[in-house]
Amino acid sequence: MQMIKFLFLSIVVALLSIQASFGQQVSGTVTDTEGIPLPGATVVVKGTTTGTTADFDGNYSITAPSDGTLVFSYIGYKRTEVLVDGRSTVNISLEEDSALLDEVVVVGYGTQKKGEVTAAIASVEAEQLSIVQTSSTIDAVKGQVSGVDIQSAGGRPGQTSSVRIRGRRSITASNDPLYVVDGIPLIDGSESMSDINPQDIASLQILKDAAATAVYGSRGANGVILVTTERGRVGKTQVRYSSQIGLTSATRLVDMMNGEEYAALKREARRSSWDGTIPPDAEVFFDPIELESLEQGRSTDWLDLVVGNGYQTNHQLGVSGGSENTTFNTSIGYFKEKGIISNQDYERFTGRVNVDHRINDIFKIGASFMISNSVQNWGSSATIGEALANNPLGVPYDADGELLFLPTNDGIRTNPLNELVDGAYIDERKWTRIFAPVYLDIDIAEGLQWRTLFGPDIRLGRRGQFRGSLTNDNRGGPGDASVDHSDNFAYTIENLLTYDKSIGENHNLKVTLLQSTQSSRTERTLASVTGIPYESQAFYNLGSADNSIVESRLTEWTLNSYMGRLNYDINGKYLFQASLRADGSSRLAEGNKWNYFPGFSAGWRISEESFLNETAISQLMLRASYGEVGNTSVAPYQTAGRLQNVAYAFGEENALGFALSEIPNANLSWEVSKTLDIGMDFGLFNGRVNGAMDWFRTNTVDILLNRSLPFTSGYDNILQNIGATRTQGLEFAVNTKIFNNPNGFSWNLDFNIAGYTEEIVELALKDENGNPIDDVGNGWFIGQPINVIFDYEKIGIYQADEVALANSQEQKVPGEIRLLDLDGDGLITPEDRTIQGTDTPDYYGGLNNRFSYKGIELGIFFYFRQGQTITSNFHSGNNSLFARYNNLDVDYWTINNPSNANPRPNENQESPRNGSTLRYFDSSFIKLRNISLSYSLPGSFVDKLGMEDLRLIISGQNLWFITDYETFDPEVAESDNDAGTLGSGVVPSSKMVSLSLRARF
Repeated sequence: MQMIKFLFLSIVVALLSIQASFGQQVSGTVTDTEGIPLPGATVVVKGTTTGTTADFDGNYSITAPSDGTLVFSYIGYKRTEVLVDGRSTVNISLEEDSALLDEVVVVGYGTQKKGEVTAAIASVEAEQLSIVQTSSTIDAVKGQVSGVDIQSAGGRPGQTSSVRIRGRRSITASNDPLYVVDGIPLIDGSESMSDINPQDIASLQILKDAAATAVYGSRGANGVILVTTERGRVGKTQVRYSSQIGLTSATRLVDMMNGEEYAALKREARRSSWDGTIPPDAEVFFDPIELESLEQGRSTDWLDLVVGNGYQTNHQLGVSGGSENTTFNTSIGYFKEKGIISNQDYERFTGRVNVDHRINDIFKIGASFMISNSVQNWGSSATIGEALANNPLGVPYDADGELLFLPTNDGIRTNPLNELVDGAYIDERKWTRIFAPVYLDIDIAEGLQWRTLFGPDIRLGRRGQFRGSLTNDNRGGPGDASVDHSDNFAYTIENLLTYDKSIGENHNLKVTLLQSTQSSRTERTLASVTGIPYESQAFYNLGSADNSIVESRLTEWTLNSYMGRLNYDINGKYLFQASLRADGSSRLAEGNKWNYFPGFSAGWRISEESFLNETAISQLMLRASYGEVGNTSVAPYQTAGRLQNVAYAFGEENALGFALSEIPNANLSWEVSKTLDIGMDFGLFNGRVNGAMDWFRTNTVDILLNRSLPFTSGYDNILQNIGATRTQGLEFAVNTKIFNNPNGFSWNLDFNIAGYTEEIVELALKDENGNPIDDVGNGWFIGQPINVIFDYEKIGIYQADEVALANSQEQKVPGEIRLLDLDGDGLITPEDRTIQGTDTPDYYGGLNNRFSYKGIELGIFFYFRQGQTITSNFHSGNNSLFARYNNLDVDYWTINNPSNANPRPNENQESPRNGSTLRYFDSSFIKLRNISLSYSLPGSFVDKLGMEDLRLIISGQNLWFITDYETFDPEVAESDNDAGTLGSGVVPSSKMVSLSLRARF
């Protein structure tokens, strides 16, 4: 009997254990604190992958152990854990999580809660920077921030991109933004950003409106990019390692003529007249190499010979951690990219140590030490140009397989492979960067803090160049070499006093006072020689050569500044900010050294009002701002007038003297940009949708512009503060969490778009009534964008039945370009020229999708730019239809092919009359910027390896783009002197397929 009882109890216990093991059905409702259901809320059994989501009414049902724990989560609400404790019904109310609004973002000279920022500031986190594998942090941002237009300058490894924040403001001065790293403004802008390892960066804040940038005064006109590097965190020591290897190839090459097509072009070019006869080949081809190629059917694809495959590799190791008093973050990195042209590459070593230490309750010190060494082999600019222009009937090698210097007997075109011979052409650019800001924080009293910051910035550069005898530069003459040293030492000293205090229950006040000094000293020495005695010495023994030239230069400047800023809010709803900065610069003349830059912004957090409590709006702020900022593009010593060497006759002898290279202008000052911004930040559905919209208008006055002078003055122009421009536009950005299930399928979608218009308002030229008029000679037009294309408009080709019209209108014959008679007078005159387009896009932006499911993540990132016009030098220099050089494979006019696309070939014209009209194209494009597939290995497997995370990633960059323009790449970086122009000097951009590994211990 006792045995039977024992067996019975054992069975009951086992059944109960089984029931507990397999779980019970638990159901309930998920609501917010007001009782409003939270549809889509996630419910997960802790420690398992078992989960579900609440329905439209917030109801859920899940199987869970009676002693288990349920984890409830919902976007915008605090994650909550609840014990089941044998219950079958568990209802839960989730509290709103204000972490999103309480997130601290870096602003100029301080931080603010994200929900209290009243200016136009965009943030880019480290995760976003890692989407695209590149040597440049700036290039990684492309397409991810509304209103920030980033364009690649070409496919050379390590080549920097151009950055335009909200378009352009200046006509001839720089439009580059200011870069500030860990509080220190960088001297060399985007160039020096190349020294910073992207994986060392925690976040970027991009200050877009003048209220945000006014605290940087005379340097803030083109926007400010704040870079914050990774710091250590309290906790156990963490080790991070990442490795990436990728194979690269040309994204696209242009279609040049092959041997047969070129031969047909050459025959047509030698037609006796537009309707005449083509002579026999013996009178067309005089070069025996060409004749031999025609007989053998031989054709050389020069682009295929010089453009190959490259690779990119990137390795990073980091260690971080710390105690309550001391935190640290260290890293070392190695990056190398081998270009698709064999003698072009970029290699960089970086090291960083960031340390923060709290001495006691009052004092805290910290340092950010970074050292970087990079080497960029630029390569010959003739490589692509010669590959495009070389005769496809020429040959690269002789019968013994040795390189020929001249592929044909035409002495103009040289063999581009000679540029790639080891040691024949060297353009090596080395940079060493030491950047080491240190700070001391003093907590004087509650709410009152003093910070002293000292930031030395040392950049040592050396450019060594050598061009051998058998290169396109020297064409068999003696080799030449040069060495250019540029050493820059700059420092910044800042003292910052911050007072942050609550006044009563509903009022908060924050006052920031700044004193700043920044100084820069650059020494440059250049030595160049010709007649290198033996080429293996390259540029390392200049003293052995002849005809040396030595130059040296010293440039110094200092900027002293004072700034005050006031932040005030009432109950976190009504927000105000006002600032004033005073800058005094050594670059300007006495009496004009100081200028003042105010800024003001205000915001209303409508979502804090009671009438929005029970709506789908979780965040809503209206904000407005106004500010004035400057552009520092006045060169040191420019106001005083610099000297230059001038040769003159001293009796019967030649002598060397000095004269002014420019007229001094003691009244020269900064350009000033005045910006009005009205914006709205919004969040919907408890944070599932967040975004911002902005409208802005910037009026820039006192433009730095060269005013033309009569030749009798002895000078061409004088730099003055004359002219004005206006830029205005709209920006929109939205981040969404369409599906958000941590243990299931998630889909995040980010989208941004921006567009702007720019116009010249005033120039130096005036009519008799004092009204501004166009400067046609410089291509500047009142009411038009800064860079426009001003030319005749091609409407076709004169046909065989238009002999009389061609002669009367333009003194042309059939087969030549026909222009639009704009004024209808029957003649083509300069009055028929008109604006053909601009490099300013109608709109641009990006679309990023991220899909994830149980450790697998797929990312698809598109980047687009629409409505801009490009000037294609491919279609002028490489479309001369002269038939001496190779030509783009175009549809050209002949008597038997009455095409309207391109004029007839003509050996008597080195380029077609009005051939410039063939160069203008709509360069709108959409790019698949990146596609990646990653897999995070299961936690159980990773734990066995003693790791926290292990991820494998395969990705492709620039794999596809669509455009109507046939070119290497329609993306063109704007420079200050050559905007919107793409030609044979640009190296083709590359696409890449890569494999990456990321591990965390």
